Amino acid sequence: MVYHIVELVQTKQLTPQMLQLEARGLEFVTLFKALLLGINKDEVVQYVLALLDELLLAQPSLAGQFHAALYSSQGALDAFDPLLKLLSRQHLFILEKTALVTAKLLSYDHFHPPAPDAHAAEVLARKLDSFSLWLVALLKNVDPTDGYEQPKVAVVLAALQQLVATGPGRLAFVKADGLPLLLGLMSGGTYASHSAVQLLYVVLVVVWSLSYTPECAAKLASAAGLLPKLIDILKNVQKEKVVRVTCAALRNLLKVGTCASDMIGAGVMKALLNLQQRKWADEDVKSDVDFLLHALEGSLKSMSSWEVYAKEVGSGRLEWSPSHKSDSFWKDNYKAFESAGAETLKQLVDCLSSSDPTTLAVACHDVGQFIKVHPEGRRLVAQFSAKAPAMKLLKHDDPEVQKHALICVQRLMVINWEYLGGSN
Repeated sequence: MVYHIVELVQTKQLTPQMLQLEARGLEFVTLFKALLLGINKDEVVQYVLALLDELLLAQPSLAGQFHAALYSSQGALDAFDPLLKLLSRQHLFILEKTALVTAKLLSYDHFHPPAPDAHAAEVLARKLDSFSLWLVALLKNVDPTDGYEQPKVAVVLAALQQLVATGPGRLAFVKADGLPLLLGLMSGGTYASHSAVQLLYVVLVVVWSLSYTPECAAKLASAAGLLPKLIDILKNVQKEKVVRVTCAALRNLLKVGTCASDMIGAGVMKALLNLQQRKWADEDVKSDVDFLLHALEGSLKSMSSWEVYAKEVGSGRLEWSPSHKSDSFWKDNYKAFESAGAETLKQLVDCLSSSDPTTLAVACHDVGQFIKVHPEGRRLVAQFSAKAPAMKLLKHDDPEVQKHALICVQRLMVINWEYLGGSN
């Protein structure tokens, strides 16, 4: 049978003859299991893995035969186990092909067993979980500053892309706690090189894929810092393919939980308006930008100025939007800072420790404004230990940060702030 398979691959006449393999699925799976268990030489293992990958590429439904064999044998014919064992090999080609093939096989979601079998289902779930945990463990060692060119980085992310191409793979990756690692990979690079941009792009493709499964989309929506980071990427990364996949992910998340208002709070409107002015080779980019703007404009109209402000503070990234410098906003909303356990005030103080200069300047300004308009502002801000980070900012490299930090510290330390000459 193996010679017949090789002949099919070599002649490229795959589609008609694949029906023969489908009909002899149990033999097909048994053969590959025997080959993977019975050989040790690297070059032979490479050949078998490449052959299996070619077959799955030509006829993805062959993956269903591995599932069918597992179910028809009540979990006894486990052809996934030899592949999982190969993941410990050091040979790069073997690692790459094993990871890709294993991801294709385990995440296959078009097989529907003719009869339920709890044991087979448990075996399959356990294998999928084990593979996802293996990928997550390797992701922890990926340094975003290395970019995409490091061989094992490319191997891991290629397998991850394959895994999250289907619902079962997405759920397994989220269950393995992979989401925080994606955020770390999105946040650690400078995106100055082609390799760094490629790494970012592949990670964003994974995020976009995850957004197609409701349970995973909900996890993305609640992941701390994810939406602000996606919007930060829209603002700062020019590469069209990066913008395209980021907009596509945001579009999928638009109706999940509070994502629409969270995007607005994180400053997406300004980013989208800037993108709308650009010329795009891919019409999908323009379509997604226009769609997002139209949908979010509707959400914006239903939000009060306080809701927009609170969402912005909650995102951890502040800009000089009109509310910050509006006297009427502060007079109308200073009491709102005390609602929900003063959560927004606490978040505003947290912004004094940001790494972004604009956020620091705006946060200092807003803390000062709150003290100015609220009769108990100084006491309330002191509860969240604002003085230490504000004083530290007096020595910040950015003159704008220094200026607003000085006013903020003055109002923190002097009860009758209105007698400060020239402070406003």
